[in-house]
Amino acid sequence: MASVWAARTSGQLPRIVAVKLLRAELSDDPDFEAMFLDEATLVSQIHHPNVAETIDVGEEDGVLYQVMELIDGEPLNLVLRESKARGGVPLPVALRIVGEAALGLHAAHELRGRDGKLVGLVHRDVSPQNILVGYDGTVKILDFGVAKAASNLQRTQVGQVKGKFAYMSPEQAGSEPIDRRTDVFTLGIVFYQLVTGKHPFLAENEPATVRRICDKAAAEPARTLVPSLPESVDRIIMRALAKARDERFATMADLRRAIEQVSPATPLATTDELAALMQQMLGPRGERRRVAIQEAMQIARERSIDNDEPPPQPSPPQANARPGRAIVERDASAPQVPPPPVGRARRWLVPVAAVCLVILAALAGAYLLGSSVRRGAPHPRGSQLAPGAGSIKEPLLRAARAASAAAKAPRRPPGAGP
Repeated sequence: MASVWAARTSGQLPRIVAVKLLRAELSDDPDFEAMFLDEATLVSQIHHPNVAETIDVGEEDGVLYQVMELIDGEPLNLVLRESKARGGVPLPVALRIVGEAALGLHAAHELRGRDGKLVGLVHRDVSPQNILVGYDGTVKILDFGVAKAASNLQRTQVGQVKGKFAYMSPEQAGSEPIDRRTDVFTLGIVFYQLVTGKHPFLAENEPATVRRICDKAAAEPARTLVPSLPESVDRIIMRALAKARDERFATMADLRRAIEQVSPATPLATTDELAALMQQMLGPRGERRRVAIQEAMQIARERSIDNDEPPPQPSPPQANARPGRAIVERDASAPQVPPPPVGRARRWLVPVAAVCLVILAALAGAYLLGSSVRRGAPHPRGSQLAPGAGSIKEPLLRAARAASAAAKAPRRPPGAGP
């Protein structure tokens, strides 16, 4: 659905951010456009340490973009894969990850509108791909691209299913009305995977998996697969996975409290312990990414210096920028903003990684994005959060424009000169 780029703010307090661009081929699809705007609208209102922050949203040259916090970490599915060779995820670490994820999701579920009423936000895509574990031991929920809320611009059509088939609740797979307990069920699937290494309902194909999720038979108890698992933890997992939603935890806060209550016998891992495990398992991967970003930042600084003097006339974006190189762009046609105070840098954002989606996913953090949706009724672009001229900040516009230009740039053959 989107590609993600690394970018750097310049000035007194430079910061590395992520710029998420809606794919060009989807920009004319009103459903995808509405989903993209819905995600930015919702997530920008959630302020919690366990939810990845959305900073801004805008549009440039017909391409919608979001600017988000860039997290130095890896997706949980990668952590699960790497841990298999090490005997699995330690139980205290699993409790920490699920407990922190529950806090982030509870904050999303408790989001209220200006009238003080709950907006009814449901993530609908809680999966290992959308839980990020930082090298500093933090846990973040991300990718609310298919989230459901009463304020959504884009409405799910009758019979339309959104989310990953293997991470759906029975009511979600059956296109029934959903609430926050749908996310409780899918986080229960993730919890089960963390302690057993297996998906509780996975079958030979997606239709068979959905049938196992929707039938009345309960999942095999996690303790059957891991006899050493404490009964108290097994009860928590199986309650989250109850097929009848009324039998699940009513809220993520209830799930978190249940996890805390088992901590005397099975203490939760500390943030430092989770950070140490991440460094042990995936530290070299993170270090390579950090080095690559620093090198790209240096290229960006050098190009910024070279372009310090304004050109005699506006120049087009660097459409032929080489992938993997940083881009600096100055466009006189961009919306004007008041000049910054004396002494403050006039250059705001410069992309520091012009790479394809696959390479950037390896360099900038695990934003595994996308969803399977069917085309629904179009929405008016002017409703709720449709950006327009003058509605986006120049720093973000520049980041989007440069990234968009890089995305359109033709690849050079291997060995070609700069």
